[in-house]
Amino acid sequence: MRRMRKIGAVLYLIAAVVVTGLFTGSQFGPYTERFNALLAVPGVRVLAVACVCVVLVQMLVLLTAVIADRPEPAFLRLASDAPIEVALPALISIARTAAVRDDVLIEETEAHVRGRDRSEVHIEIEAIALGGGELAAIGQDMQVRVQRACERMLGVPGVSVRVRFLPSKTVTVTREVC
Repeated sequence: MRRMRKIGAVLYLIAAVVVTGLFTGSQFGPYTERFNALLAVPGVRVLAVACVCVVLVQMLVLLTAVIADRPEPAFLRLASDAPIEVALPALISIARTAAVRDDVLIEETEAHVRGRDRSEVHIEIEAIALGGGELAAIGQDMQVRVQRACERMLGVPGVSVRVRFLPSKTVTVTREVC
């Protein structure tokens, strides 16, 4: 799908440049007569109409996406009791607290509501391992602890956790100039 989006974006940009160039060239500047003569050629006219259609279709797609886009919900509804809502910052706080370890630094914690009825949550934790331990075991331990803590707080299952470790060392290059 990404490749199709890239192809569509490139096609849109090329069509927009052609339409803008032909319009401005035929209306403004010292070469308006040449652009008008170029637009009198049937092949160029077909190209211009095709480019205008591509630009219009893209504008329609973007307008539909803007109208149909719903903001991400800020509350999780419990599957067992729909009127009760839990705020995402509360879940983030619980996840951050449950993920704390002596050999791990929690960099960022995010939560996203999922599911048609907004009864599931996906928590992403970015951490930096300070020790030289096995990252897979540390990550799995953190994942289990966060999942248990959130499910204990909510009272129902529906929490998925992803732990990602960031690089623990950065290299700084310094140079002296004499």
